[in-house]
Parts: sequence; structure tokens; C-alpha cells
Amino acid sequence: MSRENAVVLAGRTLALLLVVWALAELANLPGYVQSYLYYSNHGSSPSGLEYWQYWRHHYLLDVGFVVTKIVGFSLLARWLFRGGPEVAELLLPSYAEEIPVGAKLES
Repeated sequence: MSRENAVVLAGRTLALLLVVWALAELANLPGYVQSYLYYSNHGSSPSGLEYWQYWRHHYLLDVGFVVTKIVGFSLLARWLFRGGPEVAELLLPSYAEEIPVGAKLES
């Protein structure tokens, strides 16, 4: 297998894994949104106001981070699937000089 084929195979495999992770996060998103909406609708009642505000902020942060993960996984999967010299260098770096085993590195 050539270096280019190995890079394409590894990049597309990682891209598929990231797409699966993004879809898993997308499947969890409605639960977070529903929880946020539940606590934001009850935030105006005077009894236990701090309790409702705490959970509203908690689920708002959850929604924000889940959306960020979905977007990040999707963009990274797209970058890995397309390939290119940057992906090749990341996945299978080429060294300009081979360092012999046991050689001392100069500082």
C-alpha cells in the first residue's frame, strides 16, 4: 500500500468516526433543548428562583457545548475526508532526515 493510499484510508476512517460522533451528539441535542426550555419557562416563578436559574444556565451551557461539538466534529470530518498535504503530514509525517537508532541528538 502506498503512502497516499494509507493516508486516504486513515483520513476517511477517522472522518467516518467523527461523523458517527457528531450524529450521536445530534441525537442527544433534543433532550438538552427540552430540559433548557422546561427550566426557562419556570424561571419567572418567585419560589425557588435560584434553583430554576441554576438549571436553566446549566442546560444552556450544555446546549452550547453540544452544538459546538457537532460543528467541530463535522468540520474536522470534512477536512480529513478531503485529504491533502496537511492531512498527509498529520497522519503520516515524512521526515527529511532519518536519525539512526542509538544516535545522540544535539541540543
